[in-house]
Amino acid sequence: MKVTLECAHCLLERAINQVKLATDDPALRMRIVEAMTQFLSENFNGDAVPSHIGTDRDLLVQKMTGNDPYRNLKHQSNEMALNILPELQKLVDEHNDPKTRFRIATLITAAANAIEFDVSGRDFSLDELRLILDNVETDLVIDQVDEFRRLVANVNEVLYLMDNAGEIALDMILLREIKRIGPKVIAVVKGGPVLNDATMIDADEVGLSECADEVRDTGAAAIGVNLERNSEDFKKIFSAAELIIAKGMGNFESLTEFEPSCPIVHILRTKCNPVAEHVGVPKNKNVVLIRTPPQVD
Repeated sequence: MKVTLECAHCLLERAINQVKLATDDPALRMRIVEAMTQFLSENFNGDAVPSHIGTDRDLLVQKMTGNDPYRNLKHQSNEMALNILPELQKLVDEHNDPKTRFRIATLITAAANAIEFDVSGRDFSLDELRLILDNVETDLVIDQVDEFRRLVANVNEVLYLMDNAGEIALDMILLREIKRIGPKVIAVVKGGPVLNDATMIDADEVGLSECADEVRDTGAAAIGVNLERNSEDFKKIFSAAELIIAKGMGNFESLTEFEPSCPIVHILRTKCNPVAEHVGVPKNKNVVLIRTPPQVD
């Protein structure tokens, strides 16, 4: 997926928000914005990939401030998600039918991509969480959950590409359901801080290793999958994967740059127009979409 005109505004706006989080120094803030506008003038073009140019934006802010702007917010997100995790797990556990359990777990994963993790979330009731899931079902405009479950049942191993902190805790519900079906699960977080994406620090905070057979990282502080930057270890498990589950827009933006070598299940909410248009659905809708390798005649 390539950038659109809207991406220019988003990239700069997000950079300014990060600068405000990273430093209180007005002069430094201005120097970063000056450097950012120069960077965008040199690198923003029709061939740019949003997740790749967004990675360089984030690393520029980190380099100039010496801070990870999202460090505290990620910790707060993990705490809040762990707080509501037991109630969400109940929504799955109250069903005995395996297909129903899997569907609800998948919907929770989609909901996790939509929930804003803040302090108010600590007061969520079970009824409010049910309402969120009802809305997720209503907004599910591409529904390949049944096909997703069949794929899981026919592989020995699943590679699960995690997305944000906070979300990572709620994804554990789906990880458990996948493992109930049978395959081994390798959960993958980012190799360093970028945006509010989950890293090994977040994996440890939420206890991800209790649900995944292995927890690995991409070997790079990069949004989505960036094979030019990812480690050789990650590229090996990525190229050998039988089935990939890719959470969120960053993974979608990067993975659509090349044909899949195995089925890829994208679970995301279309939170911006460019991604929504690329998927072919309205903005602010939920998607469980499977991309498969091209057919060979």
